[in-house]
Amino acid sequence: MALQPAPHPRRTIVRRSSASQVHQAYAFGAPVGGLDVSQPLPGGDPTKALRLENMIPRVLGCQMRKGYTRWKTGLAGEVRSLMDYRPPIVGNEKLLAATSTGAIYDVTLSGALGAPLTTIAGGQPTGEWTSLNFTTDAGVHVLVMVNPGTGYWVYDGATFTHITAGAGLNQIANVDPNSFVHVTVYKNRLWFVQANSTKAWYLETGVYFGPATVFDFGTMLPHGGALDVLINWTFDGSSGVGINNQLVAVGTQGDVLVYAGEDPDELATFNVVGRWYVGRVPIGRRYFSTYQTDVIILSERGMCFLSELMRGEGFFQNPQVSQAINSAVAAEIAISLGTRYWEVAFLPQEQLIILNKAEVSSENLQWAYEVNNKAFALFRGIPMLCVRPFSGRVFSGDLNGNVWWCFEGDTDGAVDTTPGTTLQATIITTFQPMGEGFRVKRFLMVRPSFISDAAPGVQAFLNNEWALAVPGAAPIYLGAGSNFWDVGQWDVAKWAGEGQSFEYWAGATGTGRYAALAMRVRGSPATIFVGWQALVEAGGIL
Repeated sequence: MALQPAPHPRRTIVRRSSASQVHQAYAFGAPVGGLDVSQPLPGGDPTKALRLENMIPRVLGCQMRKGYTRWKTGLAGEVRSLMDYRPPIVGNEKLLAATSTGAIYDVTLSGALGAPLTTIAGGQPTGEWTSLNFTTDAGVHVLVMVNPGTGYWVYDGATFTHITAGAGLNQIANVDPNSFVHVTVYKNRLWFVQANSTKAWYLETGVYFGPATVFDFGTMLPHGGALDVLINWTFDGSSGVGINNQLVAVGTQGDVLVYAGEDPDELATFNVVGRWYVGRVPIGRRYFSTYQTDVIILSERGMCFLSELMRGEGFFQNPQVSQAINSAVAAEIAISLGTRYWEVAFLPQEQLIILNKAEVSSENLQWAYEVNNKAFALFRGIPMLCVRPFSGRVFSGDLNGNVWWCFEGDTDGAVDTTPGTTLQATIITTFQPMGEGFRVKRFLMVRPSFISDAAPGVQAFLNNEWALAVPGAAPIYLGAGSNFWDVGQWDVAKWAGEGQSFEYWAGATGTGRYAALAMRVRGSPATIFVGWQALVEAGGIL
């Protein structure tokens, strides 16, 4: 029998399983809930930020604030007050700037600065004015102005008139108006606060001079001090009553009184309907502002809305709004109560409420509250000793005799046709567990996402618990029409036009149980941060 060849041994193929994927990706939206210093460090709200500077938390994302451009220069001294004269005749509006030398300038138009309209020196301090527009029953329109030390003045669009003591034309009887330090209008009456007292004086309805009558708030100020300001509060009445007005009195030591009634001569109907304590208030009489049907007040306890106080909230007792920043704001105010000027202003053009920090130097710091999204941010770099909305724009005065057009342009500090510095923002999000908060992760990559008219310059990394470091600087931003983000070449760099999307994976290093995005951004005001993603590798518990 013929021998058969031995069969080949069957080859066994060992199949190897694919390597296990050990990295994990997590996605987060932009912190549209805004700056919130009350967040816990472990696992804070991902819609909030621990640091949010120069980006405004809008509904769709966090948008770079606009820049500022020089409007006027060469004013003598610090620009301490901006006042708007608004007569009934459209087109006759004027913006006035008062300085620390007593000079008052017309800064309505940009360009070369003219001579002062007048000089009113001797204030305490000079140039610190409270002002409001007032039309008399006879149809005369004036800008009512009060300055501690120089008293009471009116401006009719052409002439400044000093209101003095007496019983004649442009005079006030029963009190020396040179003692007035603050003015408001309530129920068509002008009310004036008398210096270093608990007294206010009010005129007859519809006039800006004549006999004055005293109203003493002293017995209603249990914490002592002097009467500081009076505020006209307009709000929605209850049970179909409709719009109502009440007079708010604030003492220097923090007592807040609310009075209701039409005629202060009728004590049976003009009386206190509410009283609260908010803590000592800053000097300068600019620590409050009306907003829609509410009043905002700053004190050493932070920021509060008067409506919150009436509901039994306010400050640290479950306030709906201000708890996000109150611990930080309260600390800043408490150490600068005697520094000018803490100022509150509603800027309808930007839909922002500004809490302007007192200027001890040129730090230029403001808290900003976006009224639609109800969220806070911090602004740095805008010179703002005083601020005023006027004719659809926002203007500020600074320590160096300049008036600036704020929230305008693509750079900070533009002069004529010369651009200023590129806009830059800083963000640190809350710390997120990236899965389980007890497991250590190795950070691999992070990717921020933007909408803009040109690729922004970005530096980003991940902080582990509970570091708050930020990149030293963002890359240079070249502007719309360029293609630069760590030197172009991003799917062959065709970046231009409004509303383009941009993303960028950056390497991340370090390990931790929690991680937060830290980022600096340079870009235009069209730059909107919409979200970010992180790539991590999960490890063990130990």
